[in-house]
Amino acid sequence: MGFLDRLRGAERLYTFDDVYLVPGRAPVDPSQVDVSTRFSRNVRLLIPISSSPMDTVTEYDMAVAMALLGGIGVIHRNMPREQQVELASRVKQAPPVPTSRLHLDPDESCERALDELRSLGLRDLPVVSRDGKLVGHARAQALRGCRGAVASAMEPPVYFEPRRAAEALDYLESGARDSVAIAVGGAYVGTVTFDSSLNRVAPATDREGRLVVAAAISPFDLERARALDRYVDALVTDVAHFHNVEAMRAAREVAKSTGADLVVGNVGTREAAADALSVVERVDGFRVGIAGGSICTTAAVGGAYAPTLWAVAAVRDAADELGADAPIIADGGVRSSGDIVKALAAGASSVMLGYLLAGTDEAPAPLVRVGEAAYKPYRGMASRGAMERRFAVDRYTRASKRVAEGVEGLVPYRGPVASVVAELVEGVKAGLGYAGASNIRELWAVARFGVAPQKQVPQELFRAGEG
Repeated sequence: MGFLDRLRGAERLYTFDDVYLVPGRAPVDPSQVDVSTRFSRNVRLLIPISSSPMDTVTEYDMAVAMALLGGIGVIHRNMPREQQVELASRVKQAPPVPTSRLHLDPDESCERALDELRSLGLRDLPVVSRDGKLVGHARAQALRGCRGAVASAMEPPVYFEPRRAAEALDYLESGARDSVAIAVGGAYVGTVTFDSSLNRVAPATDREGRLVVAAAISPFDLERARALDRYVDALVTDVAHFHNVEAMRAAREVAKSTGADLVVGNVGTREAAADALSVVERVDGFRVGIAGGSICTTAAVGGAYAPTLWAVAAVRDAADELGADAPIIADGGVRSSGDIVKALAAGASSVMLGYLLAGTDEAPAPLVRVGEAAYKPYRGMASRGAMERRFAVDRYTRASKRVAEGVEGLVPYRGPVASVVAELVEGVKAGLGYAGASNIRELWAVARFGVAPQKQVPQELFRAGEG
């Protein structure tokens, strides 16, 4: 084939902006839609969302929050091996219920403690010493008659171990207290309040009832993979272009040496998926999409592009043809719940989010104020800053690329991640309803795509909102 023929025969690479889902007959109300799925072969989720392994997105707080919401967080690898292992271990020790750090100090005055309870609308709180020990529990009734410190009016502590945290919710529902401590061997972990018992979450847990968690690795860092294997449910290779012979061979050694599910990526073509299945031998999931992220510049730097929607469909076809039980994670370019629905309809089991979660409270980046607006830093893992950090902390990382393929910037502050995810999940449920599906598997069977001009918002709406 000549070069001109190659251009003429260029394949259409569909993006999220190129297609829409054609509405179908809805079998159930959107509130009844089931969005549970699998992240990898053995890791089950209640929502089809994971947080990206980026150093401005996922560390301990995000990983815990995502699991509590029914998803999973992938802890980034831009840190020393020991630190990443420690974070994964802490997630496994975290209680599978929402907790806060609300507590009273035994040395503060009863009067001040009473004011704190009134401001929070609570009748009681655990009492925790400055060295993190749970030392008691204080009730407003006892504090009213106290003229000294909280320690003189507190009663013995009542607490639950993290794995019995669900029992704490039952205990609070009895009405005996407004709060109860979660502790391990006298060490304070957090506080569960009555509000949590009223708004119970359905966390994603492992067979032992612990929160699920994943971690990113380089396939060339076998020691890191082995160290993490004890604590994580899935290992996720963090390679921009996994369809590389050396990367696939290295991943095969990881698969042989670890027991956690192995998610490989990023891949973007049928051929990449087929080769990965052949070379790695044990593939428990695919991370799919190349150069589709909002801060990825690979398409500009290297001229290569496998947009997430197109790549998901291509990889899914390959997996189905080869009989591989390997769920697909759509990674990159997701900007809305509508994009999530499109990714799922194209064959994905879940999506991996960076940009949409980067501005939340749980993202590890610091809050930055510009005038009256608040932002959080966000950067691609192939950005210069991220690469410099990675090479500094990980001697196993191969510094093969000398040019950055990502940028750094700021994203608007979005508040708690629970609010962001809740809105996305409701949108996904609505989208499945429009497509005529009651769950993700049905969506795969009934979804129909249509090509149409981009839907434009009338300018009058923008003018109406000005001022």
